[in-house]
This record gives sequence, structure tokens and C-alpha cells, in this order.
Amino acid sequence: MLNLSLWVLLFPLLGFLILGLVGRMMSRAVILTVAWGACGLAFLFATMSFFSMLGTTPASARTVDQVVYTWVNSGSLHITFGQLFDPLSATMLMVVTGVGLLIHIYSAGYMEHDPGFWRFFSFLNFFIFAMVLLVTADNFLFLLVGWALVGLASFLLIGFWYQRQAAVAAAQKALVINVIGDFGLLLAIFLIFNSFGSLNYHDVFGMLGSATAGSATITAICLLLFVACAAKSAQLPLYMWLPDAMEGPTPVSALIHAATMVTAGVYLVARTSPLFEQAPIALNTVAAIGGATALFAATIALFQFDIKRVLAYSTISQLGYMFMSEGVHNYSGGIFHLTTHAYFKALLFLGAGAVIHALSDEQDIRQMGGLRSRLPITFWTFLIAALAISGIPPFAGFWSKDEILSSLLVQATNTGNLWFYILWGTGLLTAALTAFYMFRLLLGIFMGDYRGSEYIHEAPPVMTVPLIVLAVLSVVGGFVGSFGLIGLARWQPLANFLAPLFATVHAPEVSLGWEWTSTALSIGLAVLGILSAWVLYRKGFAYKENRNPLYQLVLHKYYVDEALSLFIVQPVLALGRAATRWLEGGVLDGGSRNLALLLHGTSALLRRLQTGYVRNYALAILLGAVLIIVYYAVRG
Repeated sequence: MLNLSLWVLLFPLLGFLILGLVGRMMSRAVILTVAWGACGLAFLFATMSFFSMLGTTPASARTVDQVVYTWVNSGSLHITFGQLFDPLSATMLMVVTGVGLLIHIYSAGYMEHDPGFWRFFSFLNFFIFAMVLLVTADNFLFLLVGWALVGLASFLLIGFWYQRQAAVAAAQKALVINVIGDFGLLLAIFLIFNSFGSLNYHDVFGMLGSATAGSATITAICLLLFVACAAKSAQLPLYMWLPDAMEGPTPVSALIHAATMVTAGVYLVARTSPLFEQAPIALNTVAAIGGATALFAATIALFQFDIKRVLAYSTISQLGYMFMSEGVHNYSGGIFHLTTHAYFKALLFLGAGAVIHALSDEQDIRQMGGLRSRLPITFWTFLIAALAISGIPPFAGFWSKDEILSSLLVQATNTGNLWFYILWGTGLLTAALTAFYMFRLLLGIFMGDYRGSEYIHEAPPVMTVPLIVLAVLSVVGGFVGSFGLIGLARWQPLANFLAPLFATVHAPEVSLGWEWTSTALSIGLAVLGILSAWVLYRKGFAYKENRNPLYQLVLHKYYVDEALSLFIVQPVLALGRAATRWLEGGVLDGGSRNLALLLHGTSALLRRLQTGYVRNYALAILLGAVLIIVYYAVRG
């Protein structure tokens, strides 16, 4: 088996270093050559390694743990930097580098006139490097390094337009919330090393057994890992940074917040599935948080007016689907939806970017409409993505979403647990809401009367070609999933490919009858959502003020940001101002000033002793001698 994962890691790093050091002095053509070349070679080598793995038999031989160098070797502490190349990391590499390359190409047109052109592409290359490190690390320590570097790359890209106060605030918010997740991951790593004496995946998972199943330590480790996942993948209650992150350039939204970074949490749960399988409480928590987040974010997306924020809340909702799947032991289903979501959500963001680019940075859908004839390529590709995310067959999102909903229903019927029926119902309701808000967005942008006054035109080929490629993937990308629905139960290429990683997982067996029941309901509800949007918005988006309290509650995103500001941000700021005024001003600064005054006064008194007269010095010597004689006389 050909393993070129080290080169997949090094090329983006090299591109970042070159652009970061001398990019300012390069022409745009050279910058693109370096940036595209670094990401393109990474994708080429990832593809070669992936197809080499497909040809490797038996399936158990499709895992290579390559030690690059030994970092620490002291007593029982043995830490190496190694790369784990297996079906899961191979799949993630294809998504990260493939979608990343398309976004690199698109960005050449979108960022063409930006003065920070070289800096933007250096950050993009750095992000690809960090993601590759995260998904190929063979131990928890370097997973943490990649995890933190992805957060840093996100901070740099979200705040790329640092002249804008909103962009800087959004970058800071993303960094702070991601650091909360990093802290959870760090604590989990401490517990793992304390319990198993190693941080290598193979060593840790090999020590698991009946003795560790359900233990408080394993449960704590998994819950802490999920804190990191919730922060990185924007799940309740740590989701607030993702909508604000739309302040970055639109290609950043597509790269970080649709295709790669936010799916890192889904990857981590799948990677550590042996641990989660021994912690049913933690696994149920994953499913519960995923279901609650999916429905919560979908309701908010219903009434948003910013084109990118609708897509941001949609991303949060779809990530909830992935966690629900993993919460019922269907890890391959979660990864399947991760891959299809990368296609259609990147397409949606890039399509939104094409609209924003054509309308001179306008993002409010109330100011849009009638763009179907003016942006035909963008319209048709956006329509394909909307159908895919709505779960309409045969588009990619249908197959992966159907897989998740079916596994939820089967888990409910197998266990007879009402809770899983509630999760399944939550998934169905979310599917209907998703179809409604996506077609509300589509119809509001492209239907009705054109409200602009200036001439607009379709984006250049460097932007439309990635849209077309992603549209094709959004149509055919689901064919690597399960076709048990139509009687081809053995046709599950992706699940079979990932099977060796989840050999010990007891995933629910999906029966054809239950699958058809779930499928019929999900399609029916999705169609109902689309028809409802068509009835309301087929003539474009006509905004009318609505004072209904429930509408206002959802419109203002349940006032979560306001509550955070009132109960956390403002008290912390007030405490900081008080500390600045009293601690720094009164104690530290005041103390140093008083000490200076004391020394000044002391020196002023001592200066009086220096008169310059010999008689005064002689008198001082005499008094000193007398005092010494008196001291010894009294002492003796």
C-alpha cells in the first residue's frame, strides 16, 4: 500500500512558509502557483494513497502507523510523532484536500482585488496543514497540537479583515470558545495518560476490555472529549462562535465552517469510538446534544435575513445529525454525512459568495431577488445544493440523511426506548425545517423582481468551475453510501471501507421495512417544507414586520447572545474595569508611587548629612566612636 500522507502534510506547510515569508514580494500569479501547487500536490498524493488503499487486501492490512521521529523517550514516557494512515484518515484527507483545493481555486476570483492576497493564501495553506496534522496524528498529544493549530488558523482567517471591528470580535469569540474545548481535550489527555500510561491510539484502545467498560474514568474521558467536539463543531451550548464567524471572507466560511474544521469533532468521536463504546452515558449525551442542536439551529435559520448566517445555522444543524448518528453507534453513517455535507455545504457557501460578489458585498436577502436570469450557473448549482441538503433523492444528502434517520428508528425499535423515538422524530422535524429555510433562501435570492439598479453578471470561470464540480459531487456523492433501501444491502462502499475501524461496534441492523418507513416520512416532510416555501416565496422575498413574540424570540436567536452579554460578558468586563481601577491603579501603581515617595524622602534626609564641611565630618566620626565605646561598655 502506498502511503504518502507525510507529503500531504508537508506540502501545505511549505506553501505557508513560502507565502508567509516572501509572499509580499510575489506577483499574484506566483502566489497562486505556490498556494494552488501546495494544496494540489497534497490532494494528488492523498488521492494516490487513497486508491492504493482500496487495492490492498485484506482490509485489516489497510492501516499504517508510521513513526516519523521520537520526541520524548524517558523511562516509561515514550512519545513519538507518527502518522496513522487508515480508512478514516484517508477519507478525511480526501475531503480536506479535495474541497480545500476547490476553495483555493475559487478564492483567486473572490479575493482578486484584496490587498492581503498573499496573506490570505498563506493562511489557507496553513489551515490545510493543521487539518492534515489533526486527522493523521497517531496519538492524542499531536492530535491536540493539530486541534489547537486549526483553532489558530480559524482565528487568523475569521479576523482576516482586521480593519473591521466586527471581524476582530468574531475571531476573538471563536478563539475563546475553542480554547474552552481545547481545555476539555487537554484534561481528557491527562486522564488517558494517567489511566493507560500511553497516548498512542493503538496502545490505549488495546487496553480496553470488560474491566474498563462503563467505568467512571472512561465516562469522564469521553465527556471531556465531547466538550472539545462541541466547541469545535459548534454544538449546544458552545455554538455561538460559528454564526459570528461569517464576518470572514466567504471562502473562509466554505473552508472552515462547512467542509473541514467544524467536522473535526465528528472525526474525533469516530476516531475514539472504542472509548465511547465503553461509555454508554457519554454516547447517549452525544446523541442528545446532537438532536437538540439540530432542531435548535434549524428553527433559528427559519427567519434569518443574512444569507451567510442562514447557512451557518444550517451547518450547526447538520453537524447535529452527524452526532446523532454516532450516538446510536452508526459511526460510518456520521462520516458518510460528513462527506456529502462537505460537497453541498461548500457549494452553498461558494454560491452565496458568488451572489455577494455580484451584488457588491450585499448579504441581506431582503435586498435580493430576481437573480435567476442574471446568475444562471450560480442559480442551478445552488438549486442542486438546496435539493441535496433537503434530502431529496437521488442527491447526495438524501442517502446520508436517510442512513442516519433509519439507524435512529432501528435503535428505537430494537431497544423500545422512547428517547430514541424522540430523537428520530427530532430528525424528521429538522428535515422538514431544513427544506423550508433552504428554499426560502433560494427563492428569496433568485425569484421575484430584481431590486438592484446596476448591471451584474455571472462570476468568472475561476469561481464558477468549482461550483460546477461541487454540484456534480452533490449529485453523485451519495452513491458511495448504502443502497439497502432499493434491495442492494451489500452495496455500501463507504461503510465497508470503514468497517475495520468499527469492527467491535454493535451498530443497529437496518431492516428494509423500517428503512422505507423512515425514508417515506423524511421525503414527505422535506417535500412539504419545499412546497410551503414555494407558496410563501415563489414571487421572491417580501419582508413584512412581524411583532409576534414567538417570531421575535426566534428572530433574535432566543436572545442567547444578549443573555451571554448580560450575565457573563458584562460582569466580567465590569470586574476587569474594577480590577484595573483598584488593583492596578490603587495597589500596584499606587504602591509603586508610595514606595518612590518613601525613597525620595529618605534620600532627601540623607542628602542633608553631606554638607562638605570637614568639622561636621569630624564631629560625626567622634559621635560614632563615642557610640561604639558606650555599646561595648554597656555590653561588657
